[in-house]
Amino acid sequence: MSNFRFGRNTPKEIDDSITNITPLNTKNSRNSIWRQFEKFCGERKYVFDGNTSTEKLAFILKDWGYNMKKVDGNDYKEAVIKTMWNVTAKQLQELYFNKFGIKFDPFVDLEFKGSRNARDAKRRNLQIQPEKRKTSSSILTLEEYNKILKIYNEDTPDGLQKMFFYVAGLELAWRGCEGVNVTIKHFKEESDNCGLPTGRIEYNCIFSKTAQGGSHKLTDSKWLATNTTDPRICPVRLYTKMLSKRGKHITTDRLFLTPNPAWREPSSVGWFKNSPVGRNEMGKWTRTAAEEIGIDIKKKKISNHSLRSTAVSQLAKAGVGEEQLIKITGHANTFSIKPYLQLDGDHHYQMIDKLRANSTAMEESNNKSTNCAPSALVQMSKNIVTTSPSTQTPVNYYNCTIINYNS
Repeated sequence: MSNFRFGRNTPKEIDDSITNITPLNTKNSRNSIWRQFEKFCGERKYVFDGNTSTEKLAFILKDWGYNMKKVDGNDYKEAVIKTMWNVTAKQLQELYFNKFGIKFDPFVDLEFKGSRNARDAKRRNLQIQPEKRKTSSSILTLEEYNKILKIYNEDTPDGLQKMFFYVAGLELAWRGCEGVNVTIKHFKEESDNCGLPTGRIEYNCIFSKTAQGGSHKLTDSKWLATNTTDPRICPVRLYTKMLSKRGKHITTDRLFLTPNPAWREPSSVGWFKNSPVGRNEMGKWTRTAAEEIGIDIKKKKISNHSLRSTAVSQLAKAGVGEEQLIKITGHANTFSIKPYLQLDGDHHYQMIDKLRANSTAMEESNNKSTNCAPSALVQMSKNIVTTSPSTQTPVNYYNCTIINYNS
């Protein structure tokens, strides 16, 4: 037993651990952006050393924010401008602190306000061009979604996986890339207090966008429930069938696997290889299916993320509140789900129909109030007690006392 209560890790080991938890795609993206920034500075003859003032750094970031271009000389999309400028500014801040001990904050300091404004001005100019705007993945109508499900045959490896992907992707509101990272460890058959199965499967993706890592649950669970209305698309049944077709040679935990071209018949086992479906391959699934059922994918942005947008929009259309929606999506607040709330024609018609019904009801109410007004005034007059001068003659019309002033 060690005599030391606390850990003995060196600073280098700690730094290595920090580096290792950074996703590889994040590292590659940061490196790519920095290389482009270096080429930009090389063309402009900008130099970074301990003698470069923060005023000069602010000017460089201002120039970069407005004049960054793709390799072919075209502009980036407006959302990319923000990302690239922010990543560059952060790396420049880290470089000067680590190498020269110079502190500055490009995101707050007044000296860099012009740099931030240049970035934002460039974005606003690009937003005028439809092809440069950031667009959310389009939703699928329920008719389109059901057409996609009918494409696939669950008695084939590819068809079974894709049917489960589309059903689970909608009902669990998966992010676009969530399916490629899902493992069988994220699913657990639910039991009641007596240990009997409930027929539901609990899903809890420990490694999520907002909660990366840890051995305990860091996100709210969701459930795959038995579909008794349409057993053909029951997620519990499809998931169970997928597991039964994995074969004993499968050692990877990843759920979606490459189909085995040597599979023979629906009753056989070993439908899949011991290798996961690639990220790029899975990323095409919904887009390809949408094109197959006749959706113009050049006019509508269809991706795997469309399943998430569809789930949120359809639930909102059914009257589910935003506080409940974020339990499905896993967002921290209701503001984050607003980009997912997209209107289709039917949803818009329902809202307009409610608006018209409310307007009609209000008009009828006003008419009713107007028709009742004389009798109400008459009733009020009966309760009025007046003392009339002798020269005034009381006159009664419809049981309402009115003072007639005669000369």
